[in-house]
Amino acid sequence: FATVPEAFFTIFRCTVAGECTDLLGRPIFALVASTYGWGYAFVFCIVQLLMAFGLFNVIVAIFIENVLAGAKTNDQVMKRERLRDQSYFASKMTELVAVIM
Repeated sequence: FATVPEAFFTIFRCTVAGECTDLLGRPIFALVASTYGWGYAFVFCIVQLLMAFGLFNVIVAIFIENVLAGAKTNDQVMKRERLRDQSYFASKMTELVAVIM
């Protein structure tokens, strides 16, 4: 964590790629705990936990939004096809007239 850009890149690497080591291959959690104390190590764990859940929550939300949009479009297409079907329309009108009379 020598500079802010390096710190952001390290957190990005840890969150997205799952590679939480420094250049020598030592785990970052152990380095944070030994260098800055257990308070910062705890904050580091909480940030990693929130980032992981937040990232996966956004990914799942985008996936579900796309699925629902596709299902809505499919329903609209099916409804248009049913309304254009003359035999379906004729049978429903026959049923309607039979109910009215």
